[in-house]
Amino acid sequence: MGIEFINYGQARERIATESELEIFEVLRSITGREDLDLVRKSDNYVSAVIGDWDLARFKYTPRAKWIQFPFEAKPPKHKIETPADVADLSDLVMKSLEHILKYV
Repeated sequence: MGIEFINYGQARERIATESELEIFEVLRSITGREDLDLVRKSDNYVSAVIGDWDLARFKYTPRAKWIQFPFEAKPPKHKIETPADVADLSDLVMKSLEHILKYV
């Protein structure tokens, strides 16, 4: 019997679409945080993080266009049509940042 390691929650090589990179820049602009990083912890989405905390998780591909904020109870996937639509969710972005800042 051997030990099996599972790749859950570990930072992985960043592979993001151009639109996901645009979303990340919108998030950085809203928060004004230079320490915001883009990482892939899951095969299903990319995360904008501060330290170990996810500010937002998002996916933007031809078939799926959404963003979610982990601080929300049972985080819904907020549908977006374009990367610029994230600016319309700036209140949620800032609430997510406030939540993180309580703990860092």
